[in-house]
Amino acid sequence: MSRPTVVIHVGLPKTGTTYLQDRLWRNRDTALRVGGLLYPGVEMSDHFHAAVHLQPDRYLDWVDPAHADAWGRMVAQMRGWPGTSLVSHELFSTATAEQARRVVADLDFADVHVVATVRDLARQLPSVWQENVKNQHTSTLDEFIESLRRDPIERQEPFWEFQDFVRILRTWGDGLPSDRIHLVTVPRSGSGPSASLWDRFTSVLGVDGAELDVPVPPSNAALTPPQVELLRALNTHLQPDTVAWDRYEWAVKRHLIGDILFDTVDRHGRSLTVDQSWWAAERSDAMIAAVVDAGFDIVGDTDDLRVDSVTGTDDDVDATGEPTPEETLEVAVAALARILATMPMPARHRGVRSRVGAVVRGGRRRAAALALRRRAR
Repeated sequence: MSRPTVVIHVGLPKTGTTYLQDRLWRNRDTALRVGGLLYPGVEMSDHFHAAVHLQPDRYLDWVDPAHADAWGRMVAQMRGWPGTSLVSHELFSTATAEQARRVVADLDFADVHVVATVRDLARQLPSVWQENVKNQHTSTLDEFIESLRRDPIERQEPFWEFQDFVRILRTWGDGLPSDRIHLVTVPRSGSGPSASLWDRFTSVLGVDGAELDVPVPPSNAALTPPQVELLRALNTHLQPDTVAWDRYEWAVKRHLIGDILFDTVDRHGRSLTVDQSWWAAERSDAMIAAVVDAGFDIVGDTDDLRVDSVTGTDDDVDATGEPTPEETLEVAVAALARILATMPMPARHRGVRSRVGAVVRGGRRRAAALALRRRAR
C-alpha cells in the first residue's frame, strides 16, 4: 500500500505565494474531488499560524494562543488522507534546521516533499525593498542593497533569511531524497509560451491547474516609484515609537496604500543600477550552480533566475526608475487631495455646514437682489 504524500511549500516571499495560496484555497473542494489534493485547515490562516507557532521567538508578536493547535489539527487531517496534502506559507522559509526536522518528524506517516517558488534577484530586490517600505522601513533602495552586500554581521535589512533559496532548500531537505526537493522558477513576464507559475506549481502537486478555475481577485499590487518615495518619507515620521502598529496598518496600509495609492494604472517599478546588476548576476549564478549540483528537481528554466548584465552608466538615473522630487510631490499632493475630498465627516458637522452654507448663500442672494434693484433705479 502506497504512503500518502505531504508537500511543504516554504515560500519564498514575493514569488506569487499569495496568489497560489488564495487560488488553491478557493478551489480546495475541486482539488480534493478531482485531483485528490487536500489543502488542510479550517481557515487558510491556519497555515500562517502553524508557521509562526513553529518559530515563536522570531514571530512573538504574531503568536496567538487561540491558534496554538492549528498545526496539530492540520496534521490530524493529513494523517487521515490517503492522497497528497499541501502545507503552504512563506514564513516557513525562516525555520531553523531543528524546527524543520520537527515538522518532518510530525509527518512521519507520509512521503514529504519540499517546494520553493523562486524569482530572479533583479525583480526580488526592488520588490522586497518596496514591501519593507510598506512596513515602516525608511531605507532607500541603494541603502537596502548596500546593506545586503556587507558582511553578514553588519547587515541590518531583512532579506537573505527569506530569500537564500540554497540554504532554505538544504535546511528543509535535510535527510530527504534530492528528487523530493523542488525549485519552481517564476517565469519572466513576456517570456513567450513558457508555462505559467500556476501550471509549474500545480504540476508538483500532481493536479491539473486548469480544473481549478475559481478566479482570484488581484492582491498585493505594487506601487510606483514616486508612491514608494512618498511612503518612505512618511515613514520617517511614523516609526513604532511615534505610532502604534495597528494605527499604521489601518491608516497607511489599508487606507493610504489600499484605497488611495493603489488606484493607479501605471505600475512601472524600480530597477537595479549597473553595478548592482553585476553583483546580483554573480550572486545568482553561484546560487543556481549550487542547486543544480545538489540535484534538486528544477521545475521551469534556470535562465528565469539569471540576472542580465546591463549596459550603460550609473549616471543614467532614469534607467533605474528613481523618481524626481517633483514626481514625488505630485503624487503626495494628489493623495492628500483625494483623502481630503473623500474623508468621512461627522453627521453633526454636516448639519452645521449645511446651515452655514444656507446662510452664506442666502446672504449672497440678498446682496445680488439689492444690487439689481439699485441698477434698476
